Amino acid sequence: MLPKRMMSVKESNYLTEKVCEFKQFLKNLLKQRNTFGDRIIIQDEVLVYEGDKLKFKSKGHFVNQGLIACVNWFALNSLNLVTAVPSNTWGTNGTMRVGTGTGVTQAAMTALVTEVATAPNSVSGATANPVVGTYRVAWIATWNAGTLTAITVTEIGLKLNISVVLHTFGATYGGAIANSFVSRLSSSDGDFTAFVVNVAVPLTIEWRLTFTFA
Repeated sequence: MLPKRMMSVKESNYLTEKVCEFKQFLKNLLKQRNTFGDRIIIQDEVLVYEGDKLKFKSKGHFVNQGLIACVNWFALNSLNLVTAVPSNTWGTNGTMRVGTGTGVTQAAMTALVTEVATAPNSVSGATANPVVGTYRVAWIATWNAGTLTAITVTEIGLKLNISVVLHTFGATYGGAIANSFVSRLSSSDGDFTAFVVNVAVPLTIEWRLTFTFA
């Protein structure tokens, strides 16, 4: 119901916005508008291998710090440190960890619930264009056989060299913080069934971000 008075500019703008959104929705529904590129899907995927065998594939949960990093990269004007980039010295300034904690993932989380301090023995990464309209970055970490004890893994975390604070538009960026928590996978979220590390073979985790036109 419209107010029984002259609308303020703010109210008028809000109403115009909603009318435009509704018109666009109808055009989309009736195939009267080209929707290409007006929405993208970002999939947070994790593949876990025991030796060469894929144990499971699941979807991770980005936390606030991960979203902030994405927005910062589009808003920045320049860098004052060449090392202030997310994958700088991957394996040192960014890494993966497994954990034994419980509880569902919350947006404000900044760490695994109960992190196992043991670092992976080797790391790598890759970019790819698997099919037309799909682009991917992957971070890979491997713990050699016997590096981890026979712990029960209930959570896994990805950390990158990012800033955890939202910067103003056009900022000069140099405040990357090493090993900032970006995303989590956990049995409490229903992402996978908790498993005991097979100490006889390597444990490899591939963490992917896949960008696709919706």
